[in-house]
Amino acid sequence: MPRRTPRTLLAWLQAGVLALGTAACLYLGLHQQVDPQNRNLKIPDSPAAEANRDLAELLPSLDTILLAFAAPPALGITAAETEALQTLAEQLRQLPDTAACRTLPSPEPDLALFAVDLRADTQRGAHEALAMARRLTPPGLTLRATGLPLLEGRIAELVAAERHALVPLLVAVLFAAALAVYRRVRLAVAALAPALLAIVWTSGLCAALGHRLDPVQSLLEPVLLTIGVAAAVHLVEGFRRHARAGAPAERAAALAAAELQSPALWATATTMVGLLALATNPVPAVVDFGVRAALGVALVHAFVFWLVPRWLAGAAVAMADGHVDAEAKVAAAEATQVPGWFAEVQRRRGSVFAGVGAITALACAGLAQLQADNQPLALLPADEPSRIDHETLVARLGGVEPIQLLVTERSPAADPLRLLPFVASALQQPGLAGPGGPALRSAAGDLAVPLLLQPGGTELRTPLFAELERTAAVLGLEGLRLAGPAVQMVRDSEALLHGLFGSLYLTLIVLAAMLVFALRSVRLGLFGMVPNLLPCLWLYGGLGLAGHPVSVATGMIGCTMLGLIVDNTLHLLHRYRELRRGCTRPDAAVAALAVLGRPMLLSSGLLVLGFATALLSRLSTTREFAVLACCTIVGAGIGCVVLLPLWLCGASLPQSPAVAGGQAEGNHAN
Repeated sequence: MPRRTPRTLLAWLQAGVLALGTAACLYLGLHQQVDPQNRNLKIPDSPAAEANRDLAELLPSLDTILLAFAAPPALGITAAETEALQTLAEQLRQLPDTAACRTLPSPEPDLALFAVDLRADTQRGAHEALAMARRLTPPGLTLRATGLPLLEGRIAELVAAERHALVPLLVAVLFAAALAVYRRVRLAVAALAPALLAIVWTSGLCAALGHRLDPVQSLLEPVLLTIGVAAAVHLVEGFRRHARAGAPAERAAALAAAELQSPALWATATTMVGLLALATNPVPAVVDFGVRAALGVALVHAFVFWLVPRWLAGAAVAMADGHVDAEAKVAAAEATQVPGWFAEVQRRRGSVFAGVGAITALACAGLAQLQADNQPLALLPADEPSRIDHETLVARLGGVEPIQLLVTERSPAADPLRLLPFVASALQQPGLAGPGGPALRSAAGDLAVPLLLQPGGTELRTPLFAELERTAAVLGLEGLRLAGPAVQMVRDSEALLHGLFGSLYLTLIVLAAMLVFALRSVRLGLFGMVPNLLPCLWLYGGLGLAGHPVSVATGMIGCTMLGLIVDNTLHLLHRYRELRRGCTRPDAAVAALAVLGRPMLLSSGLLVLGFATALLSRLSTTREFAVLACCTIVGAGIGCVVLLPLWLCGASLPQSPAVAGGQAEGNHAN
């Protein structure tokens, strides 16, 4: 029986710790709680949040659900049905989480409306009230229900369901793709294992700290999985290249890890910088996502360089094909030859740069038209029953979302003779459907006047709120504020857009500095930023031109993708800088592209495939993020494989080895 050396025992101990830690994190991650109210999507310390806290002292609750009971057209609600509804209202008032149940005036005789105000635990109260209403609705009436607690609760349910369905599907798709490329299970596992471990550990640690899931955090697993696979692909490709050159598997894995250690470290650092820049955003969900994703990326890097070389060391027999030496020699001989497509692009470089300039100018024009919107309703699928109920009631009533005119006791607006003319003029503004109910006055004299909003997003409500505040200022109604959940959503959307650009600017500055330092060249550092910055510019410019608002999820795409897609650029420029010491710029550029072209295309392809799988999600945030991520990765791939080599080559074509050798001999003779 062979003796176990201390090194072997240490390896077994490390494997045991990894297995136990992974099992514990997996258990915690699978049992992570969901935030049913999506609190992290709201800015807690904004003026709008402060106004809502003041409003909460006047109203029974800010969390209200609307129950609508509709009779068949032209029949109306019978006396027996009216009595049954009154009994239902009494029972709703008896629920422990119901603060009040109010009968609202109905614009139609065949429609009865109840407003149920909920206490602190809005999700439990909303579910109990809705369940009771469904159970006790008279047979001849149809129940439709809406309200922010119901919409947010349904979003939370979808987040929890999709986490358990989408991630396994994403893993299966990426594993199948890796297996199709490598045709060896060991290599496919090597490409996926670091990402899976990073996901499990990150989710488990977040759950252990008491963090809850929300729609933004549901993006964490797809992002980490694709980032991890892209990082592992470079190491696997380096291993295959050395193994085909004749190195034993253990040596090939060590050589691949050694040559990738520096660029991979800087690639990880730049990705983390892009993600940590999200911490400057005022939306807590965005901050949490950036910090958690940065932790996950660090774990990916650790697992790639600690686990994958050990795993690949067992691939000696699988990689020892007899024909690979010849393939390696052919690849080395062609490393500095000009690919036909690249030579053609080089000849048409003027047209290429002119097209890029035109697209960039158009995108810059679209940036001025960018808007933001984080309405919960937009997160739900169009066929979701809760969304259908909401849209049906909006169409019938003209609006179901109230805002409040919050007036302090010392404000001139507390005088009815000054407030009523303002309210009358406000109701003439486009975007308001009418009064939202009776005004409420507190014992201290503070006043809340509800107004009903027409359906619309931020692009409609932002100018409406601005006009109401401007009119109040002109009339000298100091102390009058707009309050309510709808107001906070609009204000948070505005803050989201400002935070987006602030995070993006910070990312650009820090990444540029890191590239310059990592490559020890200002020229290469700036060159490396351009082909990665352009896709982000095109992305946001395209959103502005298309009139598509930026949501919380899509607002993160710039920093997230900029830190991610710069990885291929770092690998290419690092190899170019090494090759530049022995040949001309064009030859070094094409030689670097010949060596890293396949890993870059594979990693980009797997990234696109991974995010494309997320299109199967029912949450619009996940689908939008996936589409924009795919577009950004494709644009960055073109920039890295086409534009960057063109800039590095300048106006000259690289020469073949024979021509270069002949010129070198002639220069030596001269």
